[in-house]
Amino acid sequence: MYYNYKRQNPVNNFPPPPPCIGGTIYTVRPGDTMFRIANEYGISLQQLIEANPQVQNPNIITPGQKICVPSKIVPPPPPEFCTDGTIYIVQQGDSMFTIARRFGVTLQRLIAANPQVADPNVIEVGQQICIPIPDLPLPENICKAELRPLREGVLGGTAFINEATPTLWITTFGLPAPAEIDSCYCVYVAWVYNPVADAYVKTKLQPTGLSGIEGGYSTFPSLITFEGYKEIIVTAEPRNIPARPSGEVVLSGVIIC
Repeated sequence: MYYNYKRQNPVNNFPPPPPCIGGTIYTVRPGDTMFRIANEYGISLQQLIEANPQVQNPNIITPGQKICVPSKIVPPPPPEFCTDGTIYIVQQGDSMFTIARRFGVTLQRLIAANPQVADPNVIEVGQQICIPIPDLPLPENICKAELRPLREGVLGGTAFINEATPTLWITTFGLPAPAEIDSCYCVYVAWVYNPVADAYVKTKLQPTGLSGIEGGYSTFPSLITFEGYKEIIVTAEPRNIPARPSGEVVLSGVIIC
């Protein structure tokens, strides 16, 4: 004689929660406890227990079980993530270095695009990684610096240098009028810095005619090469520009070749 046993779905065996007027029905997830749920939604543990008399032992709840949270659950808005790039799912054997190389971006940019990764040396299979817009290949001898803002309201900037010429091109975005920083400042100056020689070369920025955008271009005949120049800063300076930076630094970046 054969018996046909029908497997029961244990999720359907949970006692249903009582009417949850003014609240929200919550489905228990792996790792949940009554205390954690109460804490997450800003209610006391006692409130949660009293709203769920069907839970015989509040110390034991099971994934899939439905309970009443006696308050409206408003899901937080999803964080802005990878708005200008592409989402990549980590595969077995991946590292940040191999992902950066595969998609043609620098490791530095990949790390900067993924602040949610606490340790760039440790990523997990299935994790979402933001791939920023790929870096364009630069011509020979051309190096680039992304300038990060050091003052609220400033947007940033980009600089290119030709190591062989040597030449600097720079564009900045969102700089206020220098006098808004301090009445003694009249101009913005870009400084390319050689930390070994402790030497600077400078370029005065000029308005481009477009609101909030200033640019600069200079060649430096006194230099044989830009080799050794590793950093760029932009400062607000007085009319008589000094030989070295003296004013407030509003942008800063590292030259990457």
